[in-house]
Amino acid sequence: MGIKRAMFSDFYHTSYYLLLIIGVFVSLVFISKISRPYKVLCVLIVVTFVSELLAKYVSFTLKSNHNIVYHFFVVIEYGFYCLIFHYLFKNIIASRILLSSFIFLLGAEVLNTIYLQSIKRSNTNILILEAIFLVVCSLFLFKKQREKINYKSVLLEPVFWFSSAILVYYSFNTLIWGIHSMKVYNLQRPPIIIYDINLLLSGMLYLIFSVVALLDFRRIKNGLV
Repeated sequence: MGIKRAMFSDFYHTSYYLLLIIGVFVSLVFISKISRPYKVLCVLIVVTFVSELLAKYVSFTLKSNHNIVYHFFVVIEYGFYCLIFHYLFKNIIASRILLSSFIFLLGAEVLNTIYLQSIKRSNTNILILEAIFLVVCSLFLFKKQREKINYKSVLLEPVFWFSSAILVYYSFNTLIWGIHSMKVYNLQRPPIIIYDINLLLSGMLYLIFSVVALLDFRRIKNGLV
C-alpha cells in the first residue's frame, strides 16, 4: 500500500522483499519440523508473499488498483494470527474472544468497504483496528507467559520473540496508517518516508518470524518441548 513501485525499485523495497523471501525459504524448510502455532505462522508468511505477488500482478500487469488485494488479505492475515494465538493461549475463553474479534473485523471490513473506504482505496481503518487487536493479544500473551518463561534463557524462547515482534510492529502500524489516513497526498510535499519506514519494519517482522521458527525447531530438536 502507499505509492506503487516495483518490487526491487529501491533500498526499502529490496530490503523488504529479500527479508520476506528469506522468511518464505525458512518456512518451507522447517514447517514440518516445528510445533503447531509456528506451522501456522510459516503458512502466513507464504500467504503474505503470494498476496504481495498478486498485488504486483494486479498493478503492473492488469494495470488495475491493487488495494482490492489488501482488503481481502488483512482479514485473512488476522484469521491466521487468531489461530496462532489460539494455540498459544490454550484457553477456551481466549479462543472464543479471538473468534469474536475475527468476526467483528470481518464485519467491519465489509461495512468499511461499503460506506467509508471503497475497494479502490487503502483500508487503513481496518489496518488500524487489526493492529490494535494484535497489540492487545500480544500483551495478554506476555502476561500469560510471565510465570512460565525462564528469564535466564528468555532470548531463546520463540513465544517471546513472536510476542515482541507483534507488539513493536503493530504498535507502529497504528501510527503509520493513522498518518496515511490524514490524506498526506493532499500535501505539497507528502511524507513518503513513512511508507519506507513501514517497509523496513515489515521486513524485520518477517525476519524475526524466521528466527521464531528456527528457535522452535531448536527446542524440539533438543527435546525441550
